[in-house]
Amino acid sequence: MASMLIKHLTLPSSLLVFVFFAFTVADAMSIKDMYAFCKDTDDVNFCLKYIGTDIRILAARDLHDVLVIAISQCQIQLTKATKQINKVRQKFSGPIGTRRLYFCGKHYSLASAFFQKAYEEAQEEGLESIAQLSAVDGSHYMFKCEDEWKNNGPIQKSPFTFYYTNVVELLSIIQVIIEKMYG
Repeated sequence: MASMLIKHLTLPSSLLVFVFFAFTVADAMSIKDMYAFCKDTDDVNFCLKYIGTDIRILAARDLHDVLVIAISQCQIQLTKATKQINKVRQKFSGPIGTRRLYFCGKHYSLASAFFQKAYEEAQEEGLESIAQLSAVDGSHYMFKCEDEWKNNGPIQKSPFTFYYTNVVELLSIIQVIIEKMYG
């Protein structure tokens, strides 16, 4: 029966409903609360996809826990962007491409340190706004990579834009969390 149900779940919101009903912890946020939260963000489907379907949401009790998940999702996007460097190395093997990939690798290392700091801060009660600032600092290093593809040498589309855009969207979700927590 569960396999039949899974075959029919195609939208992030449908998956969210299934995950909540199948695995919810007693004191976790309700599906209604999660959906209401995502409706307050700029992109409901993005929120449901990256926050609402994260397995850790099943144990999230409040917005503090959702913040930890959102910052962790930033880390995941950065990790995927870092792995992408090796995947595109052949395509950008000339001197400009090699320099750009090296530049991005160095800046992603710096971004990683800030996202790790943000994650640790987010786990501490009362440091949520500080965690947000650290995550924003991390995103600035990702932006520097994006900027490298536009301003140093011939303009090319960055092979990491997808991940950077996801981080920007996650930061907007983090902003909503902070606003809801602190008014």
